[in-house]
Amino acid sequence: MNIVIISYDYSDERRAVFTFVAQLVEQWAKQGHNCWVIAPYSITANRRIYASKEVIRHEGKGTITIFRPNYITTSRLEIGGKRISWVLHDWAVNRALRWLPCKPDIIYGHFWEQAHEGFRFAKEHNIPLFVATGESNIAKMISKWRDKDEFCKYLSGVVCVSTKNKQESLALGLTDESKCEVIPNAVNADQFRKLDKTLCRDKLGITKDAFVVAFVGWFNERKGAKRLAQAINACNDPDIKSVFLGAGPEEPDCPGIIFKGKVAHRDVPRYLNAADVFVLPTLKEGCCNAVVEAMACGLPVVSSNREFNWDILNESNSIMVEPTDINAISHAIQQLKTNPELRHRMAEAALSSVEPLHIENRASKIIIFFKSHAT
Repeated sequence: MNIVIISYDYSDERRAVFTFVAQLVEQWAKQGHNCWVIAPYSITANRRIYASKEVIRHEGKGTITIFRPNYITTSRLEIGGKRISWVLHDWAVNRALRWLPCKPDIIYGHFWEQAHEGFRFAKEHNIPLFVATGESNIAKMISKWRDKDEFCKYLSGVVCVSTKNKQESLALGLTDESKCEVIPNAVNADQFRKLDKTLCRDKLGITKDAFVVAFVGWFNERKGAKRLAQAINACNDPDIKSVFLGAGPEEPDCPGIIFKGKVAHRDVPRYLNAADVFVLPTLKEGCCNAVVEAMACGLPVVSSNREFNWDILNESNSIMVEPTDINAISHAIQQLKTNPELRHRMAEAALSSVEPLHIENRASKIIIFFKSHAT
């Protein structure tokens, strides 16, 4: 198939952004599909101009061509109720669509806003249009659409990363049951896999007797890094150490932090494999990639008892808690620390649960969905 993927952004040699999109595209190419990625490049945010058209890369039997039309972002500036950055992003996408060398079989918007950006071109050229819904909050993305009904009627199919996203899409009147398929986010098992904990700890300078809690995500209210730090502090246990991988305005602060900050995506598996548990008290998700990646590294999970997690987490591989309850988070950490047998059972269950969530399986399922709904 010839597939156009519209993404808000895309990884390059300097930035590991939207890696979950890149991994999916690479798998499609390895399976023999030709992919054109359209990902506008903000010259104001990145402080440089990017080559708009990248050289074709070969992955397996397929190819990947990445178009990065340059555009200007203007923070939250709005005119007439429309955010200017989104308008400019839309223009950049539609400019790049005119660069396509042939008519694609599918246009796939990674999230609702990007599918909407491709709508006019898809309709003009009679191309099936699909969307991946993975937002933590869909409603705020669609509030300004004047052509919502026309767009939703034209849409061929919706790939939902969780049952929560499916139900939210249905409730907002964006689609109907017959157009939806729940296909949770997936992991690159070649990169995120079980490694030798001792070797990982040696490389990171972590002692063997430490009990290590890992967090991966943005340091903000939604992801809950500060709530986790408060829970660790409440444990009042000097043997509990932590690594916080990420960045953001709400830096966590608690005793025993071994590392705090950003690392390259390729280095995340080493930190996860050096840990004993993964904790993410997040408030909203579509389907969290960080949770799936932690499971692939064989970690028991402590995360939110909310519907966005229910497709991937259960009582066998996790302890699900109310993410705003500091005492509940603290108790779950202590429970796993004092019960090695429970940790082992959950770790094995995590590895088993993640097997169907390998990226090559997800890529194949989405292609099958495309073919069944493209007519």
